Amino acid sequence: MKSWSSRRKAVTAVITLALVTVGGCFAALTERPERIEHARIVGTWTGDDGARVELEADGRFEMTGIPRSAVIFSFIDPPPGDGKLSGSGTWEAVGDSDSVASILLYVDAGGSFSEKTEVEELGVARSGEQPVLYFATLPDKWYGFEIRKTGT
Repeated sequence: MKSWSSRRKAVTAVITLALVTVGGCFAALTERPERIEHARIVGTWTGDDGARVELEADGRFEMTGIPRSAVIFSFIDPPPGDGKLSGSGTWEAVGDSDSVASILLYVDAGGSFSEKTEVEELGVARSGEQPVLYFATLPDKWYGFEIRKTGT
């Protein structure tokens, strides 16, 4: 009996260690380590097939040509359209005064979002000379549709 109990404890310890290790690796993969300088956010960001996001210095933004698959909707039925979304609203940087981890887009009702307002998140995929932001498409998947800074 004693040996069964000892084996059970050993197996439990190994499984626990494996889960902690795998969980740590998963957390490292899902973290968003990149940050961008606050001063580099304002401007025009473009993506494939004519996607465009204009982040203005006054905290307003306008987006056009964003693929429907790039946006998570808080309401059940996505807005009608040809698969491309447009809208405008305000944006807010999430981070400290020097660097930003993500940008929240508060999309006003109107454009493709005629029924209600939405909140979308842009994460930082790459900083540096050629920065890249992305639409966070799924809560359990940190990476999504990319937009790149133009005219940097």
